[in-house]
Amino acid sequence: MSFIARLKGIKRIAALIAVCVVAVALTGCGASLTFYDYTENGVRYNEYELRIDADVAASMDDSATADGDGKPYTVQRYFYELFTGFGYELVGAELSKTQYSVRYRKPLMGESDLYRYGQEVVFVTDYTENPFVRTYFVTAPNPFNGVRKAYEAIEPLQSSTMLERIKNGVVARDEYNELVTVFPSVRDAFPYLKDVDPDGLLLNYSRVGSKRMESSGTVARTDGKNSEYVFSRYFDDAQTTVDFEYRRPVPYGWYLTALGAGAVTLAVFLIITRAKKTKTTLLDRFPYNPEEYRDYDNNLPSNLY
Repeated sequence: MSFIARLKGIKRIAALIAVCVVAVALTGCGASLTFYDYTENGVRYNEYELRIDADVAASMDDSATADGDGKPYTVQRYFYELFTGFGYELVGAELSKTQYSVRYRKPLMGESDLYRYGQEVVFVTDYTENPFVRTYFVTAPNPFNGVRKAYEAIEPLQSSTMLERIKNGVVARDEYNELVTVFPSVRDAFPYLKDVDPDGLLLNYSRVGSKRMESSGTVARTDGKNSEYVFSRYFDDAQTTVDFEYRRPVPYGWYLTALGAGAVTLAVFLIITRAKKTKTTLLDRFPYNPEEYRDYDNNLPSNLY
């Protein structure tokens, strides 16, 4: 999917609880999750981009437990089964010497799980103005507010959402009515994580808007008209916000200025025009009227000519 498609399509975040799920899983330094909510060809998608430092992924793999068939889990396999189990498709994955990154997405049907555990992104707008410029302040709660608290409150055996599944796994009863693990919690799959504080997972909310705005986030990418703004926080109990600021001209101030400038220009033009039409006459140049003494010319001695 192209960046331009995201720029045109992203409307607002509606992250599923998988964000928090991975938050619990990938704790500490070396892991981040970025969430996108966008529309492409008339279809709305949720997309997650998960990044794990290579050394963290290696430590997880080294500590991995096996499934019922004796096959050890890996980071790639665990999250593949987790996401695809909730209808996500693998968009792309890359493993380098420094990092493992992967993207999953699916069409969004109905309400996002995030609204059950976190905060819906609903912006409130305020503004200040002078005669020429109006400055807008747009604020919304960070969608991850409250998710950590919800995670801590999850009861044992709950597993209908990603957040619950990452904490409790999936269990079922066998023919002897005993509980068996169908899918392990992330900490059971990777015991390395049991001693890692989940507060360190970096959660990113990405939103696209005009590149002329200022924000409390950082600019990730920019095209001709828009920028991708990323709002980062950790998997903790902090209450953060998503803030934008932008300016628009106030029409009436500029109209009054234009009218005032036009009036001044017209006045100057009239004064200059009037001055050019008012010419100095002979009567203005002399202290007497030559017309009154015109007959004196006939009485002058002829030898003066």
